[in-house]
Amino acid sequence: MVSVDRVVRDQVLAHEVRAELKGSIAAWFGLLAVTAFLALQFVHRAEKTGFALWVCAMSAVLVGWLAAWIVFRSKPPSDEAILRTWIPGAKVIMWLCNLATAASVWVFLPVSDPDLRAMLLVLCAWFLIIQFAAATEATQVLRSAVLLVLGSLTAWLMVERPPYFLQLSLFLVLFGATLIAIRRFVREAVVKAARAQAMADASRRELAQALVELERERDAKTHFIRAASHDLQQPLQAAALFLDGVRPGRAQREQSLSLDNAKRSLGVARSLVEAMLQHLRLEGRALKPKWRRVAAGEIFDRVRLTQASAASAEQIRLSFAGARIALHADLDLLGRAVENLVSNAIRHSGGARVLIGARRKAGQVVLWVIDDGTHFDLEDETRLFLPFEQGSRVGAAGGFGLGLAATRGLAALMGGTCGVKQTASKGAAFYIRLSVEPAVDASKCAA
Repeated sequence: MVSVDRVVRDQVLAHEVRAELKGSIAAWFGLLAVTAFLALQFVHRAEKTGFALWVCAMSAVLVGWLAAWIVFRSKPPSDEAILRTWIPGAKVIMWLCNLATAASVWVFLPVSDPDLRAMLLVLCAWFLIIQFAAATEATQVLRSAVLLVLGSLTAWLMVERPPYFLQLSLFLVLFGATLIAIRRFVREAVVKAARAQAMADASRRELAQALVELERERDAKTHFIRAASHDLQQPLQAAALFLDGVRPGRAQREQSLSLDNAKRSLGVARSLVEAMLQHLRLEGRALKPKWRRVAAGEIFDRVRLTQASAASAEQIRLSFAGARIALHADLDLLGRAVENLVSNAIRHSGGARVLIGARRKAGQVVLWVIDDGTHFDLEDETRLFLPFEQGSRVGAAGGFGLGLAATRGLAALMGGTCGVKQTASKGAAFYIRLSVEPAVDASKCAA
């Protein structure tokens, strides 16, 4: 809530400075007219040194104010520039103006006749009312102006004791307190309105983002259904055709070849179904890690058992390194995650070799699956691990786009991360990074 209030406050300040400075030229002309009037009235009456200092101070205020207005209108600054530069500069100008006005009480009132003193009191009240209308929370000078100007007037009344000085002093105190109180109410209303506007804008942005995500998920799931109907039909139809070749009277070698092909086709269909089921279990948070000490060699044995035939069919050689490195993990979940990466490399890399390795570094173990195939497109890197998404070079290998997404989910379930890097020469290096010891809250994340 504090951060939201800070953002809202900054928005309010920047908006008020823009509104104040754009419309402040009328107040500038008013101050210029009053300054000229007082200068003409007191040039021969007031004490020379005090009068000269007052003229210099007011001239600096008027010149700085006009220069700021011209620059702001010609090249409007950003909100950050307003908060960093313009607000401190406005405070300096306003403080100088308030000090000069407070000092003018002691320069002009002692040499004024009763009628002119009444005029000066009216001008001081006008000055504060203008600040009330134009000054913002950014400059925060209204309270200081009330204290300086009215305090200076009250002090002079108490020292000189003109007629009705007590009544005038009380009126000035009430007048200043009223200005400050009304300004406070106005500020609260402005901040509430700005907060409501900011929250409405944030809600609109969140709704727009949610609609984009919903549309993406809808399109992805539509693609998933189409891919499922297409990719599942292919291996099942192929298996049916191969089984037709197993007929009595045909050569044993031809029957054996047909059975092998049918088995391979059914294996492809089984892997697709397993990918769907694994994704559904991850989405439903039905998986919980069973922690134990696992040697990388145990993962490698599973990969050999499940991926060797597919690698052989694609004429890809599997290599392993770091079998003795151990870590705490769930053997089944980690095995599935690595199998997904190896299966992805076999189907999509187009290379001749896949290296599966483990390396321990700084209290973590990184499992690598590195192929020597083609580089993936850099624009694919951000979406490779999203559900129902595939790289632009999938080709005829097909698939649902669930394998890498499942790997990311399984790694997160065990408190780890996964990612991909391009190798120096060619190919891609996918990795799973896990702690040597189990993550403290990993099991809670799965609940």
